[in-house]
Amino acid sequence: MTTSTPDPNARAETYRRTRQGDDEITPQRAPQRTPEQWRDLISQRIEDAMHAGLFDNLRNKGKPLDPAPEPHVPPDMQMANSLLKNNDLTPAWIADRNAMLAEIERFRTRLRKIVMEFQAQRESARSAVAQAALEQRWQTQLTTWQEEIRLLNRRIELQNFKQPVTFLEIVKLRLADEIKRAGG
Repeated sequence: MTTSTPDPNARAETYRRTRQGDDEITPQRAPQRTPEQWRDLISQRIEDAMHAGLFDNLRNKGKPLDPAPEPHVPPDMQMANSLLKNNDLTPAWIADRNAMLAEIERFRTRLRKIVMEFQAQRESARSAVAQAALEQRWQTQLTTWQEEIRLLNRRIELQNFKQPVTFLEIVKLRLADEIKRAGG
């Protein structure tokens, strides 16, 4: 007399049939959800867990997270960056970049003010002599701005060479664009 072990797949199939109450096997699928429904479900589960107090005894609760070290930053730079961060210091290139951006903004503020003054003077200039004098002053101002932009762009080039990341590059200035930006 030999005893045979029942096939596990056959047992599972029999269980499915008896559970469903019929002989036809139909696989049960989870309902399809939209991304919004998933977000709602996840948010609801998080809220339920919060109300149940599951987040009350977390380690380091109330303290800022300490992010893992950057995998693409060399260990010596990670140490230097943490020293700078812990002492509220910024790297020199970031301070220089911020100073350069502030200088550009000061130039744009001055330019905007002068363009607005020239526009007001053009509207009030009645005689041809006054308009000619105003045009001569405008041309002199354009020459001055052109030189200022040349010097700023040279400093921008030097700053861009100092920066370790190319996507932080400061864009050079163009006088025509700056005057258009100022409303002139």
